[in-house]
Amino acid sequence: MINVEKSLFGKYEGQDVYKYELKNSNGFQVNILNFGGIITEIFVKNREGQFKNVVLGYENFEDYVGNGAYPGSIIGRTAGRIGNGIFSIDGIIYDLNKNNGKNSLHGGNKGLNTKIFNVRELGNGIELSYKSPHMEEGYPGNVDFEICYLINESNHLTIEYKAVSDRKTYINLTNHTYFNLSGDMEKNGDEQVLKIDADEVCEISENMIPTGEFIDVTDTVFDLRNGKVIADGIKEKHHQFDITRAYDHPFVLNRIGVRGEPEIVLYSEYSGIEMEVCTTERVAVVYTGNYLDDVPVFDSGYNKIIKKEKNDRYLGVAIETQDFPNGINERKFKVKLLEKDKEYIQKTIFKFNVR
Repeated sequence: MINVEKSLFGKYEGQDVYKYELKNSNGFQVNILNFGGIITEIFVKNREGQFKNVVLGYENFEDYVGNGAYPGSIIGRTAGRIGNGIFSIDGIIYDLNKNNGKNSLHGGNKGLNTKIFNVRELGNGIELSYKSPHMEEGYPGNVDFEICYLINESNHLTIEYKAVSDRKTYINLTNHTYFNLSGDMEKNGDEQVLKIDADEVCEISENMIPTGEFIDVTDTVFDLRNGKVIADGIKEKHHQFDITRAYDHPFVLNRIGVRGEPEIVLYSEYSGIEMEVCTTERVAVVYTGNYLDDVPVFDSGYNKIIKKEKNDRYLGVAIETQDFPNGINERKFKVKLLEKDKEYIQKTIFKFNVR
């Protein structure tokens, strides 16, 4: 049986912010805000049978507002950077709000990560909905967004994304949760083992936009096909890291789908907690928290004991399943736009277990 509980968490622009706790009969629990669809905690049993929080988050709502790391948030209307904040559809140029130098990042100044969603409780989770008006942040179309967070008795979290627009538009959604499977941040995030079934990653330009070229992962730090400790990859170095500091790249998944073998596996040898990721999307942007030392200190009992004043770099890893970033401006990526009255659909499943 899945239980859903709701409690007041804060206020934003005069509106109430609620936390929804989804819990199964095993004690597996996922907590989500109606603000930005933010995942604040995921509680999973470690190999000792203790429940630990495996994502980075805050106890106080104010720490989420304006947080440049986008912890736990739904990202949209588009994930990643739009080069020069411009794209065109059928000869019409759309000039987006720019919030990352000349680029538009993660949906602009007030993307979906800043919205208060309407919430409908379901038997196995919650459905969040938001109507984005035509030209919000510069994007065309009145768009109805619907994001469902669902859990089951097998300790799976499913995120389903849907959108319908009244005119042709560009949408590319994801979630920006940072995972640290050691539990309660007892170890740094770069000690995790990351495995990705991807033969190629996108090359990144100096302005953090994919160039349209691909890097063969063979004999490089990007070869995670057999699994690699994240810190080992960072230490090996790559000229791309001169731009990104560490991993912040779109991995081109060899196969996609929510059935069968996972495309991505994250594992903590410390806790024994493993997370398998299955997705309908073609790409997973892996961001290893390269600038988390610049945002407010994340909350956990461990951090309070040692009284941290600054986050460790690489404290958590975001696995952002999506289509190619800036795909609308790069023909090689063959990104399909959302046609009028057609439905945008994607799904990602996070499966938690212990080994």
